[in-house]
Parts: sequence; structure tokens; C-alpha cells
Amino acid sequence: MLAKPALGQTGVMEERAVIGERRNGNAAGAQAPPSGLLCVGDHEVDLARRTVVSRIDGGSRRLTLKSLQVLLALVDEAGRVVSRDALLARVWPDTLPTDDVLTQAIALLRKAFGDDREAPRYIETIAKGGYRLLAAHRWQAPPVAAAEPAPSAPPPAAIPRGRVRRRGWTLAAAATALFGSLALFLHAGSTRDKGALPGAADSLHAPSLQYRAIVSSPEQETMPRLSPDGTQLVFARLDPRTRRQLLHIQRTSQASARQFAFPGPGEQDSLPAWSRDGRRIAFVRSSGKDCRFMVVAADGSGERTAGDCADPDGLSFDWTADGRALVAGGMRAAAGAGGALRRLDLASGRWRTLDYGVDRDAVDSLPRHSPDGRWLGFRRGTTLGDLWLMPAGGGAPRRLTTLRGDIRGWAWLPDSQGVVFSLVKEEVRLYRIDLAGGDPVPLPVLAGGNPIQPDIAADDWSMAFEIDRLRSGMFRFRTDGSGAGEPVFASSGVDLTPGISPDGATLAFVSDRSLHAQLWIGQPAHPETLRAVAGIVPVPRHPPVWSGDGRKLLVIGRGDNGDRLFEIEAGSDTATPLPVPAPSPAFAAYTDRPDRLLVGTDGGQGRLRLVLYSLPDWRSIATLEDVAVARYDAAGQRVCFTRPARTGIWCADPGLQSVVAHDTRFPAAAHYREWNIAKGTLYYDGPIDGCRTAWMALGDSHRAGGGRSCLIAGQAALAGSSSVDGEGRWLYASLPLEHNIDVGWTSLQALAGPAR
Repeated sequence: MLAKPALGQTGVMEERAVIGERRNGNAAGAQAPPSGLLCVGDHEVDLARRTVVSRIDGGSRRLTLKSLQVLLALVDEAGRVVSRDALLARVWPDTLPTDDVLTQAIALLRKAFGDDREAPRYIETIAKGGYRLLAAHRWQAPPVAAAEPAPSAPPPAAIPRGRVRRRGWTLAAAATALFGSLALFLHAGSTRDKGALPGAADSLHAPSLQYRAIVSSPEQETMPRLSPDGTQLVFARLDPRTRRQLLHIQRTSQASARQFAFPGPGEQDSLPAWSRDGRRIAFVRSSGKDCRFMVVAADGSGERTAGDCADPDGLSFDWTADGRALVAGGMRAAAGAGGALRRLDLASGRWRTLDYGVDRDAVDSLPRHSPDGRWLGFRRGTTLGDLWLMPAGGGAPRRLTTLRGDIRGWAWLPDSQGVVFSLVKEEVRLYRIDLAGGDPVPLPVLAGGNPIQPDIAADDWSMAFEIDRLRSGMFRFRTDGSGAGEPVFASSGVDLTPGISPDGATLAFVSDRSLHAQLWIGQPAHPETLRAVAGIVPVPRHPPVWSGDGRKLLVIGRGDNGDRLFEIEAGSDTATPLPVPAPSPAFAAYTDRPDRLLVGTDGGQGRLRLVLYSLPDWRSIATLEDVAVARYDAAGQRVCFTRPARTGIWCADPGLQSVVAHDTRFPAAAHYREWNIAKGTLYYDGPIDGCRTAWMALGDSHRAGGGRSCLIAGQAALAGSSSVDGEGRWLYASLPLEHNIDVGWTSLQALAGPAR
């Protein structure tokens, strides 16, 4: 059982401890570093984040505090031998450490630098002497501050995508997106693009915030919403007995909460939202496929139905400034509405699609009105999401960010001049961006959890957010439903996105079991074969894709300028970046021809485009627009895919010329990754009535009475985290082993007024 880490600014405190030791002169001649970035050989060391980033392949490694202090001691001696006794005395003062702690610290440094003990390029072991730093090193000069942009009222033009720096993994958050992936911080400096997520040097100047948990219990507490004055908090708590979500309310200054709404048998409540005047709360009440919006007074009285939901899975919504309507997104089931934003008139209970020039295939969600009532912001896209703004009364939307990332909730600052958002990349972190322009500014790291779904009081500089903690493991299930799930490669970390080879012998997946995100490959029948693949920081969005002969894999990983497509040689475990000409590849698939490759790329407007490339010249042969994820069916000689805003699955010929609907009932848009192909048959492995993880044939196979079984009745596999062997006998999936979500809180006064 993992201990629940305490909240606080542990990372900041450790950073100050490391830098403070150097400034206090623990080593002779030690000087304060000019910045928090240390270049060692072909790597950059970020003191604030305790990460080592390769400037060759972008790989990122996490250091412990002690290993970082050992490195700094070696740096201070400038190539001279430092004895083991001296290192133990400096890094472990006033303790009685064993030699093993230093040996482990050195081993971790070598692993981070990709160094070889027998042929060292970074750290040399001196027999009976100590250690010496071989690689050249220098402190990176701090960047020159840019002029402060002048504020302006209208939304800014698009902020170009930039490069990001920092590891802080948190596969747990990726799983939350799966339940839920990562920001690899690369080189900064004068060439950094505008709009880039700032690097470590910027992080040293992040505003000081004090995080604390105000709701913390063994159950999951989600979707926190603050009253406009910031004095009250409403949230959903999972009832341990009935496994239903129930709304609770409490003062932010106290820890006791009371149940706020009381649904009937089989019903549950979620997604609360305060009206702008703080007098009413709206929420979603659902039961199976039934879903409706409810409105109740803030004291719990006068509960009434406001209108039906078109999407029982639900996405966050918001009140209009005048309190007369609700605006919601993700209404995929509404006829003709696609994923466009829609308005529910509370007086009539009628819905209408907002008039803002959006087509039916858009995926717009998370609408939030600015506190001053002027703007309506929303997230456009899913896998490649960004924030957009438009006037509250309607009009053409304009892009606020160009992140092409997984935005896990956002909220307006009380002055309506900026927003705070949660971004899942190499880590999960909160950022602030101003409407006046400029780069996103990182907020302090949250120790012990992933900060997602932020909510800020409209009239008070305070913020609540979810603190998500997850441990997950690999399991395999017989697709005929016989027998229990079998654990595979057990660990105490977060294991995600399994990809089983066609012959069922080798499994590839992403895990942070080594304290940082890596691609792992091994044979389930021979656990001793499990090993990590160097040279790639994987993005756990989709499972690795094997070639038909099981010799290669396609994996999305971090590169110098965002996500890149890598090909892994399974025998030698070498990772080679592929020169995909389009930006931000999101998934890929082999075909039955070695000179053809399918790649999902950024199609603009937060959408994906499926491109069939001719190799080796990478010439685009054919494209399909608005594809969520695609897979190649070798037995059926076809390409099958789902769409982000439509229920169903489609298939096309290998040349992408002829497209036909294969199934119009499954999968729902919210489960667009929960399907696999085995022996020419398409199967759905998401939730159905009475079963959280099913195995069901799709299309004609289903209509003809094809296979259907319940693999797990009471537990859902992590979304998008499944793979089946070529014979369709075993399904591999990632299951949550421990998953706790609490509610955190912080004052945002450091972001108010002149401080901004």
C-alpha cells in the first residue's frame, strides 16, 4: 500500500536546500550557480526539478535529492577525485550512512547520463579512492527578461507552440486521462518559441503558493467547485457502500462535509456548478443511460429538473452570467449538434446550439464564462486540445493557447485577465496564462499528487483542485471470460498502455517503476526478460503497435519540438525517430506493405488527420479527416478507425479511398480507444450494461451472434489501455490498484494585482 504523501512545496524546499548548500560553501571554493540549469556533457540538469534531460534524444531522467547533491559535489571539485568519505560527510552529514547509499546515488547518476561504468564518459570510479567527474560542465546563463506586454481587452492571437522543459512524470495523471502524459523540457534560451511552456529557469521564479488538502478521505472526492465568494466548496464523493457519486458541501475553512443532494435508488449526482450570484447550484443526475440537469438553491432546497442531458458520460458545464441558462459541451448524442457548445434555457428547458461557426465534427467542451461576463472560453479538441475564447454573446472564437496537449480542466482568474489550466504532459502541472499574451507560467509543483480540474472563486483569489493519486498494474484476461485476471510484471508504480506482440509472446508497455517514464519490453512467460528501452520518453496515449512479424514497434515519444514517432527494434531495443513530415503525430500503424505507413497527425483545430505515407520518401498518398485512432486489420486487408465526436467504427480499403460504417452502436465517442482487432474481427472492450470491461464482437459478427463475454463486472480497465494477441485469446489491460482523489486548496493572492 502506497503511503499518501503530504501536501506542500516539497520540491521547492528541496531545491532551496540544494542551492542553499552550495551558497553556504559546503565545498571549498563553491559558488552559487548563476541559474538552476547545469550543462554536463550532452545533458542538462535542472536543479529545481531534479531532472537530467538529454540534448541528443530528449530523454529525461529523475534524480533523487541525494544523487543530485553528489553530482554537485563532483562538479565543485572540477575533475578532481572526491573520496567516498568526503561525499558521505557532505551529502549525509550528522548521520551514519552505509556505503550502499553512495553506490546507489552514483548508479542513478550513471543511469541518468547513459554512462557505462566500464567505459565511463561522465563519472569515473577510482579504485579505493572515490569518484571523479569526467564530462565538461558549465552553468547556463539566465535568460534575458523580455519586456512586459501591454494588457489589452480582446483575446490575443494564437500563441505559437513552443518547447517545454521538465520531467516530473506522473503516469498516474496520464492514467487519469486514460483515466488519463508529459512535458519534456528541452533547450531554452533565445531560440525558444513564444508560447512555450517555460523551462526550469522560469520555474525558479514561479509564484509562491501554499497547497493544502481540505477534503481528504479514503474515498474519491472529485469535481470541486468554489462558491463565488470562496467560502464554500461543493464536490462529488464516491459512496463506499453503493459506489455512487453523491454531492457534498462544506466550508473551505473546515474539514467536515455534509451530503448536499439526495438522488433516488440507482441514481448518482456529479458535475456541480455555482451560479454567478452564488444562490444556486446546478448539477448532473444520471442513472444508466438517463441523464438530466438539476438546479437547487445553495441551501439545498427547491430541487428541480432543468433539462435533459444528451451525453450521459457528461462533461463540465457553466452558468451564463445572467443565471438564465447553462452552457455545456460534449453533447455528442444530440442530433446534428456533434460536439459543439449548446445552451439550455432554464425557463423552457430547451437546448439550442450556440452560433459560433462550428461544424458538427468539432469537439468543444469545458465551457467557462469569465467573471466579468464578457468572454466564453472552452477547450477544443481532446488528444490535441487547446483553449479558445469568444465573446459571451457569440462570435468567431480565437485560440488562446497552442499547446496541442491534454488539458485537464481550467478556470478564470477573478480579474478576467487570465486563466489557470492543468496540463498533462511529462508531468501534470498547473499553468497560468494571461489574455494579454506571453508564455504560460508554471505554478509551483504539487508534491504527492497530480493537480487537475482547477476551479477558482469568481470573487476571491482562491483555487480548489483535484489531487489525483494512482497505482496501476498489468493484467491479462481470457477473452472467453473464463478464469480470473492474471497479474503480469507486477510493480509498485503506474503501468499503462500494454501492447502484446501478434504471437502473444512479448509485451511492451509504459511504466514509471524506475521512477521515470520508460518503455518496457518483456515476455510474460519469462519475467526475467523484462527490460527498459533507452533513448525514448514514451507518451502513454495509445499502446505500442507491433509489426506483423513482431520485430518492430511504433511508439509516440518526446522529441526536441514536441511529440515524435519512434520505431523500436525489439531485438536490440534501439529507438529510432522517424522523419514524419507532419507535426504532432498522435498514433501510427504498420500496413501489410513495408513501404506504407499510417500516421495520425495534427489536422488543425484540435483534430487529427489520418495520413497514408509512402516510404522512404514520406510522400502523402491519401488522407482521412477527423480520425480519433486507426488500426490496420491485416486479415481483413482494411484500415478501421473511430471518430472523436461520433459513435461507431468505420473501415476503409488500404488506400483510404472507400469508407463504410462497420458498427453504429459501439464504441461511443467517449470510448473511442476501447476496441481491438483479432483474426479479422473487430471487438469492443469497454463498458456495457452490467459489465465494466466487456469483450464483444462488432458489426456483422455481433449481429450473427458472435463472441460476447464479461471480463470484469465491477472494474473498468484504464481507458485506452488494452491490447489483444493475434489469435484473440488474451486481452492485456491496465487496472487501477490504488486510486485516491482528494481536494486541494490554495490562495492565489500571489497572482493578483501588481504581482502579475
